[in-house]
Amino acid sequence: MTNAKARRRIPLLIYLRLFFTIPEIALNIMGTYWSFDDSRHCPDEAIIIVKVAVITNWCLLTFAIIFTYCVFDPLGSVKQDGNKDPSMRYELAQQVWERRCRYFCGSNKVNKINQAIYTDLATIFATFFRNTNTVPTDIAAGLFLLQRRQHYDEKYLLPWKGTETIRSTLPTPKIVNLSNKDESTVIEDVSYYIAYADAAYGWPLFVLEHFFTAPCKLLPKYRCCSCWRPPRSSNTIIINDNCCQCHYAGLKLQSGLEDDDILVASYCNNLYELPFYIAYDHNKKKVILAIRGTMSLNDAMTDLLAVPGELDIPGFHKTSGHMGMCESAKVLKEKLRKEGLLERAFSEHQNYGLVVLGHSLGAGVAAILSILLKQDYPDLQCFAYSPPGGLVSLELSKYSHDFIVSVVTGCDLVTRVSLQNMEDLRNKIILTIRTSRIPKYKIFLAGCCCCSSFMSEDIGYEDEINMETGQINDESDIRKEEEESILHGKDDDYEEDEEFFDGSNVKTLVSTKLYLPGRIVHLVKDTQSHPRNSDKYNAYWSFPENFNIIKIENTMISDHMLASTMSALKEITKQIPS
Repeated sequence: MTNAKARRRIPLLIYLRLFFTIPEIALNIMGTYWSFDDSRHCPDEAIIIVKVAVITNWCLLTFAIIFTYCVFDPLGSVKQDGNKDPSMRYELAQQVWERRCRYFCGSNKVNKINQAIYTDLATIFATFFRNTNTVPTDIAAGLFLLQRRQHYDEKYLLPWKGTETIRSTLPTPKIVNLSNKDESTVIEDVSYYIAYADAAYGWPLFVLEHFFTAPCKLLPKYRCCSCWRPPRSSNTIIINDNCCQCHYAGLKLQSGLEDDDILVASYCNNLYELPFYIAYDHNKKKVILAIRGTMSLNDAMTDLLAVPGELDIPGFHKTSGHMGMCESAKVLKEKLRKEGLLERAFSEHQNYGLVVLGHSLGAGVAAILSILLKQDYPDLQCFAYSPPGGLVSLELSKYSHDFIVSVVTGCDLVTRVSLQNMEDLRNKIILTIRTSRIPKYKIFLAGCCCCSSFMSEDIGYEDEINMETGQINDESDIRKEEEESILHGKDDDYEEDEEFFDGSNVKTLVSTKLYLPGRIVHLVKDTQSHPRNSDKYNAYWSFPENFNIIKIENTMISDHMLASTMSALKEITKQIPS
């Protein structure tokens, strides 16, 4: 796949195509003028056809320009220059990524906060994409091959090696005993409070989940032109919602809360500032603090700032967490303290407990905020639905075991994403595409349902291990040596840059291990005892170390959705003995 000999004439074709782009644009301009301004003497049918052709051509040209800008590598000449110092190449890459981040965020203003954020983002991107002389189709093919390799290893290689080897490296998950009252209560609470995390997203998620009926359900809750209408009789504080209070309407519908149950609903969404709401749950006698997940560009930037940030926790020395979420938790804690929101909530119901929860980004911020608030609220509970994998240090993960419950569904990608896991995935993708001897067109054809057996003879994994004799063949030995060479940076083309990276402070920055917090409930489909029933789930008590590998699966994105978690929890709660 990385054999450049077969593609050596591609640059000439690209330059030739670029040469013909200039007359193509000129002809398009002439066609636009003729069809829209000077076509009075032509038949209407011909004019319509020409207009459609001109508009289509402009769209294709625009797409080609945007696509070229996105995939163009301005460091190509630098990579070809072997005389450049590795540190200089890395600095140039950082500058390119910093400029891209600014353009993407539409921000030309530079201040100390923005500069620090863009620098951190540039460091992450420059590190992850170092020495990756690949195109998007290479990455797609590598992901597909890596998925096949993971499936093959699970089916043949791991049983062949034996389970004792696996147990010695990773703790074994334990199935949740639903007959045990304490364990079943945890599952019931997780299933109960997830509706509040769902409600934090407001009307967009409600419309997505109830596409056809949402307008009819939301309309009675709207307050169109609410600024001209009499104020509500309740004391609910609504901040930064639109004039019709659409988010607040979605919040009430999703949670089933009334105006008197909601103290504050804030929809301020800036960098490190997430929407949240505080409400009463009188059935459980709890004060609910729910934090919204990712829904904006500012939220995405917070997600990407995954470098370790310091957390000042009394009794702990130099603890760390996801930088973007640590800063968001600190901002929210300061806002709660400054405006006295939690004090106001508990002044009316002093015997209530505090529950902090959220989904995705909101789950990460909720978990870190719970750690910061634990000393002030000893009875605090936190339910983190699909939190990011690289969230807190192992010391804080163990510390939060008694008051944080993290919920993971299936092969959820986000719960396995951390800088060290992404570094591992990067190495494996490069390894896969550089050692693969299969043409890309065969790999993509194998991804089609009608061509699923197209690559069965070429995939090559079956030849690596002889299951009958238990011996690895000679060709596999050669490939293993090649893989080790690539993974450890011993390839001649990359050795110098990898040595620089291994000796730099950046390596320490991105390789600091962060984990999921608290107790982990892993919801897994039961495909062995119920192969035909895809809705059958089991719940397991898992461990942070078990999420140190990104599994490439078709459901890795859908498993992150709240709807998947809610569906899985619904099936599991049915198994609890009455």
